[in-house]
Amino acid sequence: MGHAQEVRDMKKTLLTGLILVLVLGLAAALSGCGDKNKDTAKQYMQEGDAYYEEAKVSWSDMESKQTELAGKALQGDYSAFTGEAGAALQKEIEDTLADVVETLDSAMASYKKITGLEGVEDYKEYASKMIEAVETKKSMVEATKGLIKEMSEAFAAVAQGQDIDLMSMLMGSESMKEVQDLASKAESLEKEAEKIKKDNKLE
Repeated sequence: MGHAQEVRDMKKTLLTGLILVLVLGLAAALSGCGDKNKDTAKQYMQEGDAYYEEAKVSWSDMESKQTELAGKALQGDYSAFTGEAGAALQKEIEDTLADVVETLDSAMASYKKITGLEGVEDYKEYASKMIEAVETKKSMVEATKGLIKEMSEAFAAVAQGQDIDLMSMLMGSESMKEVQDLASKAESLEKEAEKIKKDNKLE
């Protein structure tokens, strides 16, 4: 009887040990999976951020050029908006805006990959906020197309001798207001995303 008890105790000990090994093994496997997903999320985040920054730089360069040309137009120099120069400028702007949208789409694709990963909730929160920022930036590009068309037509009309108060037109432009509102919203979303990144020490 004592021997039978011994055998039962031994089996119980072996079973307990086996369960412990399985549990620890599963925990290690899950931990490894989590680490892998974290590394993957980090990679996608960095890719998305790089594309987003590239789009912002292209946008900033275009804005600087537009501001310079608008300044000249307000001083009476409409040469950049008429004839062949005007057509070339329009094409350049359209190409730049298309590049910005394409780059934003690449950023969006990278951020969306994060949302499909298991775990990594902090990275998902950041990605979701940046997806909102990307969508807002794309809406801003569309609004800007309307504003640029409006401005170009007004400058060309003034160059042909029509009496238009350009400053009043710009100040009262709905397209201008929409672009400004969307730019403000995008900036706010970027700040919220940056806070998420900083608070969770995402790198």
